[in-house]
This record gives sequence, structure tokens and C-alpha cells, in this order.
Amino acid sequence: MEFENLSTISTSQSVFRVAHISDTHISPEYHRTNIFRLKRLLELAVDDGYDHIAITGDITANAEESGYRSVRRLLKHFGLLDRDRLSVTIGNHDIFGGVHRAEDLLTFGKTCRATDYRKKIRLFESAFSEVLPRKAYEGENVFPYVKIIGPLAVVALNSIREFHPFLNPVGSNGLVPDAQMEEAERILNHPSLSSLKKVVLVHHHFNKYEPHSDSIGASLYHKFEARTLKLHRSRRVEEMLKRCGVDVVLHGHTHIEGIYSRSGIIYSSTALTPIRAKNDEALEEDDRHLRFNEIAVQESGSITATKRKYAVGQKGSSSHAVDRKLQVE
Repeated sequence: MEFENLSTISTSQSVFRVAHISDTHISPEYHRTNIFRLKRLLELAVDDGYDHIAITGDITANAEESGYRSVRRLLKHFGLLDRDRLSVTIGNHDIFGGVHRAEDLLTFGKTCRATDYRKKIRLFESAFSEVLPRKAYEGENVFPYVKIIGPLAVVALNSIREFHPFLNPVGSNGLVPDAQMEEAERILNHPSLSSLKKVVLVHHHFNKYEPHSDSIGASLYHKFEARTLKLHRSRRVEEMLKRCGVDVVLHGHTHIEGIYSRSGIIYSSTALTPIRAKNDEALEEDDRHLRFNEIAVQESGSITATKRKYAVGQKGSSSHAVDRKLQVE
């Protein structure tokens, strides 16, 4: 990958802000309210003057062209089909789809087995062609990619593991292959990025999956789900990120919103429709609030990570920071 033609913008503001969104699950057929929620969330982010928006996978619900068309219409409406305004990475739903009806549970494993992994990646690339960096030659893997956006070097990984009957039977476990790891490390260590804040976009999580459960049935389901939401060899990925001096990792996948720190790296987790984490009573489970995380780079170079909650009413919206957890120099 060459670095001469990276997409670059500048900002005269003292703070450069990124709105982190994830797991939007857009489909004209399933979860139709998600289209409205994403439209409102993008409107709020644009109106609030965010410099950049990052979406960390599961953008569609079922990896179908109709879902991508719906997303593209929204992004085009807000002028976000632009490399300098938006960065994306791919999620498991963008390759394998998901279970949306009870009867799907019996057939979803066969659906994953029959999925053409590379064809789905090409569909993702085509849907976001204006956002992804231009490839040097036909057939080149789009991941990992890098863009320079203001004070940031944004590097995106594909953490979706290919189908495996034992290690990834329902398509939701992850793995960053060796070749991609090596290329990501080469990019992140490139001298041209040394003065920039390094932000990595990846779908899978690095913290423990511990959702709140109100019933025995839900608790058993979450225990099963925890076994199929893993990033295999995650410690190896984290060690690489630490070696390369990564400042922030943005991810989704669990639908649990939060901001946490590991080995000096800030991790941001969010979802369009989040679920409540274990021992977290703060999340109000209603449709009147929209959430995303904000990553802000101060003029001094320090980084703040903030959970944003928007209360949306008929005559507009209001927002406030509900958890300013981390600030690093």
C-alpha cells in the first residue's frame, strides 16, 4: 500500500471530533425502525458539526443489496459519501447476515456455510466505493486500509472470520488473519504516521461480553451467544496495537455501549440499539434516546472519549455527555 495519495483534510478547530456509530443493522425488511434511528442520528451528528463519522460494522442486517441501498440513500442525503467525512469497516452481518425470525435458527448454520465470503466483501466494497481508499490494482484486498483525516491516521481491519463448522459455525466469531496483521503493523509503523493519533476501526470487541439479563431464558441465551461472539487470538491483535502505538480502537459487535482502557489504549464500544451491560443500571431501555460515542482530539494532543446520549422530541433534540470516562495525553 502506498502512502503518497492518502486522503487528507485539515481543520482549523481546536478540537477534532469523531462520532462513533456501530451495528446499525439496516434492512428494508427487518428492523425497519433502525432506518429512522440512523437517519436521526446522522442528522444530529452533522448538525453538531462533527468532523468525521466512523461506523464499525454490521451496517446492514442481512448483507443484501437492498440494505446497502437504504444506507447509501441516507449517507448521500447528508453528504457523507465522502472519504473525508466517513470511514467504515465490515461486520459479520455484512457477510453472513443474521437470525431475524425464530425459524431462521434451524437453518442459519447452513446459510453461513453456503455464503460466498469474498463475494460479500466485494459487495461491501462496491457499496462504499466513495468512502474506501482507491485500490492500487484490481483484486487487492481493501483491508487493512488507511486514511489520514486531520490529526488522525484511521486504519480499518476486517475481523470477520470465514465460515468454519467448529470455530465459526454461525458466522459471528472473529479472526484477523496473519497477512492482514502483518500489513496493518507495517502501515501503523510507517514513519509518515508518527506525528498523528492512530485510530483503529474493527468490528469485534476486546472486553468481556457481560450483558444484563432479566430472566433465566435471556441469561442462558447470552451464555450461548458469548461463545459465538469471540475474536480468536484477540490478545495477539492487542499486542500488535500496543507495539504500534495505537491511541484509540473503535468497535461494536456486542451492542454494549462503553468506553474502557487496556494497556494505554482507549476502546470505544457502541451500537444503534444498545443493550444493558451487567451491573449497569444507567441505560434507559426506550426508543426516545439515541446514542453514539465521541472521540475528540484536543489542540494539545490529548484525547477525550465521551458517551453521548440524545433525547429526541417532536420539536428537536438535546444532548449531553453521560459518561466522560477517559482523557489521555
